Formats: sequence, structure tokens, C-alpha cells
Amino acid sequence: FFFLAMSTPPRRRSRRLASAATAAPSPDTPPPARLLDLPTELLVRALSRCDPADIARVAAVSLLFHASLALEGIRLWAQERGFELPAQPEGEGCAVRWLCFAALLCESNPPARAAAGERHSLFIDGEGRLSSCGSAPHYVPGLLGHGEGVTRLNTPTRLPSPLGGERAVSVSAGDVHSLALAANGAVWSWGWGGFGKLGHGDDHAQWQPKKVEAFAGWRV
Repeated sequence: FFFLAMSTPPRRRSRRLASAATAAPSPDTPPPARLLDLPTELLVRALSRCDPADIARVAAVSLLFHASLALEGIRLWAQERGFELPAQPEGEGCAVRWLCFAALLCESNPPARAAAGERHSLFIDGEGRLSSCGSAPHYVPGLLGHGEGVTRLNTPTRLPSPLGGERAVSVSAGDVHSLALAANGAVWSWGWGGFGKLGHGDDHAQWQPKKVEAFAGWRV
């Protein structure tokens, strides 16, 4: 009896709280937003803040993420860093895995969009087109890549050769020759061809960019 008298009686639940807890939701109340109910643009931008490897891992284990979301997230991640990712090669079954690999490869070996040689400079504009300027003495034929007879350019001038219609993604300027990497993985070279440095199987000079056929069917 003493124990019962000294014990504190339980607090009574507020009627207001009880009625609120048991009240049915209004039909006008929108349902809670799910992740995939958010705008696609917002989801892609949020994903692009993650590392490509983390995006690929989430896409591999989560049924909530469509592969397209992961792909667009990785592409935006690369775009914001100035990387141009190559197209998926034939025979590669997983687009997310391939794009993740390509993005991490670009990060570890970033492409050069401008290059300086001893006598000339090369540039890639926002549309993937090549320009050059500088001097090409008679003993370094074709260094500027503008064709025979062009030996001096004082301002960056777009090259007439479009690399087979592909965008340039990286360039390198040597003392007597130049290299360009296209978006499809092809390599192009021009300039003085002594010692076979242009990769065309001979010592001939190239006045304009020429595709290195030794890499046909391969990506560099």
C-alpha cells in the first residue's frame, strides 16, 4: 500500500497530441517526395558532386538509380573539369563501367588543350578544333599544319584539316613535329618526319595532320 501511494501516477496524454496522431491525412496533402520524384537535372547535378567510382557503385547496387542518371552524372562531372569522354567502344557491355573508367583515366592523365613547342604553339578551342601559330623554317616543313607554303603565323589560326571530322581532345607540340588525339581515340601527326617520328612508316614530312594508321582499330 505504501509503494502504491508513493508511486507517481502516469502522465495523461494531451488530447491535442492524441487527436493529431490519430487524425487521417488530408486528401489535399501531397505525398512525401521520393528521390526519383525530384527533377532529373537536380539529381544529375547532385550525382556529379560524387566521385565517378562512387556513382558507378551506387548504380550497380541500387535499383532506385537508372543507368541514364549515372551516365549523365559522370558526364557532367567530366564536363565541369574540362574532360571530354570518349564514346563507348563496341563489345563493352556496361556503359556506366566504361564511362567511369574513362573519367578516372582523364583525371589521372588530364588532356592538354594547349601546347608550346620551341617554334610553335597549338590550341584546342571549345568545339574541339585545332589552331596553331609560330614559325616553320624551311628545315622543319609542315610544323604549323596549315599546308605547304605556310611558314609563319603570328596569331592562332584554325587548321584546315578537321581530323576526319572528329574533335581534338589533346595536343602535343614537339620541336619539329606535332601530335593530336581525337575524341574517337585516333592519333594524328604532322611536321618533319625524320627518323620515322610521325609514325607513318616513312621519313616524309607531313604538311597537314595525317592519321596514324598503325593504331587503326585501337584507342589511345
